[in-house]
Amino acid sequence: MEYKTITVEKPRFGVSRIVSLIIGIFLVVVAFLVSLTIIGIFAGAVLVIISLPFFAIAKGGAKYTCPNCGYKHNGVGNGSVNATCRRCKQNIAVDWVEK
Repeated sequence: MEYKTITVEKPRFGVSRIVSLIIGIFLVVVAFLVSLTIIGIFAGAVLVIISLPFFAIAKGGAKYTCPNCGYKHNGVGNGSVNATCRRCKQNIAVDWVEK
């Protein structure tokens, strides 16, 4: 298996990522307050689960095309140094560049 490398642009930390982070933190705080009662533990757990996608959006990432098989629907999290193609399972090194 040969060594493959891709170059992706580092996403900016824009308004949408900041708003998503604020919503995620707000939901976790509300979940903590709700879970202080015995009845609210389940509702608090659900709120924590609902907040997870907001934190994923706030983390950011980029889409790339696999250099091995050409599969276009791959994604890599911001700051990751390697990724794996969903289709061919090729391990790919990631080089981040600024815009």
